[in-house]
Amino acid sequence: MRFRTETRISLRHLSSRPFQTVAAAAVLALSSALAVILFLLTQGLRDGLIRAAEPFDLIVGAKGSPYQLVLNTVMLMDVPIGNIKWSGYAALSGDVRADFSVPLAFGDSYRGYPVVGVGDGILRIRRGASERKWLEIAEGRWFGDEFEAVLGARAAAESKLRIGDSFRTSHGVVLEDEHEALFKVVGIAARVFGPYDRAIFVNIGSIWKNHAHGDNNHSDGEDNEVTAVLVRPASYPDAYSLAVSFQSDAEKQLVFPAQTASRLFSLVSGGERFMSVIVYSVAVCSIFTTLLVLYWSNRDRRREKALLGALGASRGALAAISWLEGTFTLAIGALAGEALGRTGAYAAFRFLGGSTAIDISVPMTFKEATVPAVMFMAGSLGAFVMALAEKTGDAASLKRM
Repeated sequence: MRFRTETRISLRHLSSRPFQTVAAAAVLALSSALAVILFLLTQGLRDGLIRAAEPFDLIVGAKGSPYQLVLNTVMLMDVPIGNIKWSGYAALSGDVRADFSVPLAFGDSYRGYPVVGVGDGILRIRRGASERKWLEIAEGRWFGDEFEAVLGARAAAESKLRIGDSFRTSHGVVLEDEHEALFKVVGIAARVFGPYDRAIFVNIGSIWKNHAHGDNNHSDGEDNEVTAVLVRPASYPDAYSLAVSFQSDAEKQLVFPAQTASRLFSLVSGGERFMSVIVYSVAVCSIFTTLLVLYWSNRDRRREKALLGALGASRGALAAISWLEGTFTLAIGALAGEALGRTGAYAAFRFLGGSTAIDISVPMTFKEATVPAVMFMAGSLGAFVMALAEKTGDAASLKRM
């Protein structure tokens, strides 16, 4: 028989028993999809965390956990460690090792969206080494006075606030504990593809006045505090020089956000390694299960293959038909696993992105495809061995069936 004929016969055999074919392919598809989802989820989370921290070169905050400082300042999660005095910001602002610095104040919110008090210089922040502006205005203008607000792209879309609308902020996340002052929306920021899409930007003086309890001069005093300070170093050596100078500071700490985010991911990667062992164990078991299904499927076709042998099909041709049936089934399972894994990863990223506002996208890589590819090759090799070991029929064996 020619190879084309053997291929046609194997495909006809598969289509004649769709349930067995789908069952064998589904076992491989589901297990390989788990591996694909795990790989993409790990890669996507790592990339999302690093991308969120990219615009922030250095962060100075109160002494405490550097992870909590990054979670609060970069990811807009968790609660602030504490505040630092305005004099600490003033010292950084005048330090020749700092190109510029930006004070931040957290603590208030509007319907769950964090209100971020920012100082001059926030619009000077660039995205990593690309030197592209991190924060730009899509509609309206940037605030010029106190109690004017600029909405992050996601905050604007979900809160339904528009330019010209007014709103009151709440202390912390308690909706009932509203401040009396009204903020007016004057602009909407372009997407930054990160947690700050959920932020509402206001002048830092507005935060101080909101917490001054009637003291209108509070924003002009030296007793003001900030939650953190974003620092753009003048150079790389200056960045490390600043880091060294803060090591002996009893009240403040300096962190490299990207480095801290990477370490934070490493802390949780132990669970990912444990899951990898489980997923790869499932993958091995699924290969054996798929081969077992293929074996019993071939046994059900003994009479058909005996008939082909009686009609003159060689042992090699019959083995090729059996191997092609297994290979096609495994190929369907591997391709379905890749597609199912990417679909599952996309759904997981949409959910995680919605709850954390971290820009998590499915990585445009096919490294994860090595798992279903290896499973396919291992299964195909097993199918080849089974095909060679399979007994072929002839006219005498056909009579005995």
